[in-house]
Amino acid sequence: MAEEAESMHRQAQAYARHDLETIVLDLARVRTIDTLGLHTIILLYNQLCRNKGELIIENASRELKKRFQLMTIQGRLTISRTGWPCEQEGAAPGQ
Repeated sequence: MAEEAESMHRQAQAYARHDLETIVLDLARVRTIDTLGLHTIILLYNQLCRNKGELIIENASRELKKRFQLMTIQGRLTISRTGWPCEQEGAAPGQ
């Protein structure tokens, strides 16, 4: 697990060196994110913001989406609505 996180972090650092407009993270197989994983996502997010780009997170579990909500990142972070934890079916996030 730690090797995968370190590998992803190295790949993210390599991507962050380029002027990319958009990065899509598909978290379909991810159940939990450790500190290094969160740091990696924030690294990507910050680099993309500097380039006026966007980070799109897709297929995150309900638990991961709650974590992202708690982080209250403002700006160019898009989290797909698939599996969004809502009190009411069909309600928008936070409603």
